[in-house]
Amino acid sequence: MTPLGFAVWILYLLPLLLAFRGNEPTAPVVVGVLVWVALATGYYLGADGINPEIAGINRLMAAVIVAGVALAGRALILGRNRLRDADWVQKGEVDIARAVQGDLTPRTLSNQALEVLGARLGVRAAVIYECGARGLERVATWGANADALPEVVRPGTGHLWRAVSEERLIEIEATPETALGWMSGLMQGRAAYSALVPLHDDSQINAVLELGMDRALTERDRRMLERVAEKVGIAFRSALYRSQLQELLEETRRQSEELRSHGEELAATNEELEEQTQALKESQRMLEEQQSELEEQNAQLESQTQELEEQRDALVRSRQALAEQSETLARESRYKSEFVANMSHELRTPLNALLIMSRLLAENRGGTLTEEQIRWAQTIESSGKDLLALINDILDLSKIEAGRMDLSVNEVDPQLVARKLVRSFEAQARSKGISVTAEVAADAGMLQTDEVRLEQVLRNFLSNALKFTEKGRVTLAVRAQGGDIAFSVKDTGIGIAQTQQDTIFEAFRQADGTISRRYGGTGLGLSISRELADLLGGTITLDSAPGKGSTFTLTVPRNIAAQANAAPEVAPPPLREGIASGPAKEISDNNAPLHALAGLEDDRAHIAEGDRIMLAVEDDPAFARVLYELAHELKFKCICVGRADDAIRAARKYLPQAIVLDVGLPDHSGLTVLDQLKRDVATRHIPVHMVSADDYTHEALSQGAISYMLKPVQRADLSQAMQKLEQRLEQRMRSVLIVEDDEIQLEGLQALLGNDGVETVGATTAAEALTAFRERNFDCIVLDMTLPDATGLDLLEKLAADEDTSFPPVIIYTARTLSEAEEQRLRRYSKSIIIKGAKSPERLIDEVTLFLHQVVSDLPAKQREMLAASLNRDALLEGRRILVVEDDIRNVYALTGIFEPHGATVQIARNGREALDVLGRIADGAQPRVDLVLMDVMMPEMDGLTATREIRKIDRWKSLPIIMLTAKAMAEDENQCLAAGANDYLPKPVDVDRLLSLTRVWMPR
Repeated sequence: MTPLGFAVWILYLLPLLLAFRGNEPTAPVVVGVLVWVALATGYYLGADGINPEIAGINRLMAAVIVAGVALAGRALILGRNRLRDADWVQKGEVDIARAVQGDLTPRTLSNQALEVLGARLGVRAAVIYECGARGLERVATWGANADALPEVVRPGTGHLWRAVSEERLIEIEATPETALGWMSGLMQGRAAYSALVPLHDDSQINAVLELGMDRALTERDRRMLERVAEKVGIAFRSALYRSQLQELLEETRRQSEELRSHGEELAATNEELEEQTQALKESQRMLEEQQSELEEQNAQLESQTQELEEQRDALVRSRQALAEQSETLARESRYKSEFVANMSHELRTPLNALLIMSRLLAENRGGTLTEEQIRWAQTIESSGKDLLALINDILDLSKIEAGRMDLSVNEVDPQLVARKLVRSFEAQARSKGISVTAEVAADAGMLQTDEVRLEQVLRNFLSNALKFTEKGRVTLAVRAQGGDIAFSVKDTGIGIAQTQQDTIFEAFRQADGTISRRYGGTGLGLSISRELADLLGGTITLDSAPGKGSTFTLTVPRNIAAQANAAPEVAPPPLREGIASGPAKEISDNNAPLHALAGLEDDRAHIAEGDRIMLAVEDDPAFARVLYELAHELKFKCICVGRADDAIRAARKYLPQAIVLDVGLPDHSGLTVLDQLKRDVATRHIPVHMVSADDYTHEALSQGAISYMLKPVQRADLSQAMQKLEQRLEQRMRSVLIVEDDEIQLEGLQALLGNDGVETVGATTAAEALTAFRERNFDCIVLDMTLPDATGLDLLEKLAADEDTSFPPVIIYTARTLSEAEEQRLRRYSKSIIIKGAKSPERLIDEVTLFLHQVVSDLPAKQREMLAASLNRDALLEGRRILVVEDDIRNVYALTGIFEPHGATVQIARNGREALDVLGRIADGAQPRVDLVLMDVMMPEMDGLTATREIRKIDRWKSLPIIMLTAKAMAEDENQCLAAGANDYLPKPVDVDRLLSLTRVWMPR
């Protein structure tokens, strides 16, 4: 209200300065804002005085000063609050330090600590639990309803153990109805906020403190609790030590009393000894008389001693003879071991060819063998597999005994090793209802050793543990042990008696060697493991008792190179043979048991005749459960498996009405499963719906899948897809639209494809085909590319643009030669491209019956004959060139026998260098192109891994499919092959079905 020019704003500083006295940091800022409002109001409402512009500048300067003072006040209050909080926390620390001083028992110390913390934090109730042998044992309470609190909290139970394992303060908020209460003489209540504080010293958690409050912890409260936790933990540890010391003193005092009583007993004993001394003197007199008699006997003994010396000399001569015989036996044993180690490789190379050729004979493609001869071929194949397993074990043992086992030392992470081993045995454990877990200590660290040999020993331990454990669990524990690392495999199995614990490590010794034994095996595993442990510079120990399980512990040095002063890492040299040492992957057996998914019991035990069956192939138990429930909603019985080999066996055994198939399966791809199902006349009619996290839509649909969905899948979309499967099952009559401008050929195609279950509709122009397509739904379209009014490609584009009707599979059946660009454009619409020719009718029958999902046994006899001829001439392999890079002529001959009956041409290269030369000539146009490469790993001059890397360096061959043939099926082999640039890999001895399926999957389309 004063005229402009008067510095009234100076009075406004008084309330601003008064705001500094409070504890709220925003108060000066709020007052500063009000001062700005007052300055502005006074400027506009004040009476005339000095020039308004000068007054405005003055007031603007005043506003700047007020803002600076307000911000300084805020900073002052914040600093004062921080100092006050720090002082409060420091006082709390001092109070706690005073409370836990002195020679206190754990209970007294706990009570005093709880009293101080309760008073300072406003706690309603509190309790302290000590980390004891039984778990968390209650030590003291403060203000709590003790009757409602547990005396002992078992290990791993509840949030108290969570605070111990995570070693951090945990806050929990609950509703008042669910919280435990506090009480006094006249009152009681419930604390809805709880703080769990682990009390620790420098090395470990000693106890857990739980505080119950009516409010959440403030930052100041947390800071004080975190600071006092170590002090109370150290004091608690000291109290425990004092308590233990007191108990030891009491024990010493009791023992002193016992010693005193024993001294009195000894005095009485001395008196008895004096009496006995007198008796001994009398005895001495009698002994002197007997001495003369003994002298006479000594003379006789001297003569006997002379005889014994003569016998001793004879014994020495016998020992020398035995030593010479022992050296001879050792030398012969070494020769034997070297012979077996060298011959095992030579045996396995022809064995690979034997297995492949016996399989080809058993398939009887030419139809020239009798049923008995086919059984003989199958027996040869089965016996070859058994022989291969024996050769693997003998080879490892013989190489160790002969001193030819090389080590490849590198840095190994025990965490990754344990995780990989547990993952590889999970399926086997689930099938037996056993849990297999890994426990790796945080201080395990890294080690320098041979990872392959380390895993071989641990795999043997885990395999034996699962074999001899019927229920319970198997645990792989890794911990540091001084300068070593200890790997322990503990099971809850049958156990081993003390008398047998040494013999089980002997070669060819088994837990049960009788003819009625329950557990199989050669008895070489533990013997090999012991030899490998010595090779790694470690030891194996066993702790076991019958009925209480066993614990095998492998202790290896953290750095084997430093301990043994060994040379730097040397990889084993490549072998000439096509097969190397190591376990071969098991070939699927149709009679093998189907493994159930863990935690999911399907309907395989409740299937009756006439039930509709759905097969769900999914390794994720949660997603498999969703499929199981959806199948029941659609009135299907559901069988769930998690492996590709199990899927093929289940489909052939149960012949389900529908299959839901995942692509990413643990043993091999679901696409190879789809290929094998569609190549089998017994299962090719079954509709298959594919589900995967990766996009292989074109590959799956072209192989005959009815639909494809990408994960994550919504339940509603999955339900809709399964309903389409059900509709396909209920559809009895299939319809095929044939678009062909030649009327004579159109009639021939209708006669060829039509039968009691298939209705054919013909169209000679694109307009007729479009009209028929809009009037009704078709299950498949057979399309010629040359039409009078449009091209086949134009018709496909019009059909695809029609959103009102579903787009069925399209088979291009044309006599016109298609360019590569035309084929690429057609692939967007058609499932298959068939060029008219000598074999095209058979191919057409094959493709149409595949996409119509027709049961082969329901087809007319003529169509069945044509289908069999088409399946013999593989469509994806016919006319293709495959480059086989293999140095062993027997394996080359066997692989040629696999592919040539399917219409493929095999070109040979003896090593990686020859393979590069062949590809160079192809690039120059001197030779026809190859569609796929089968690359062996171990070859002379240039191995397969090096050759693959060199091929991938050439831009022209970056997309050329390469499948590696490895001698082993271990994880590092697969990783090395894929890292070198291979598309996939396959272990030897080769599974013929899997090789053909893998070749079809990767063959360029």
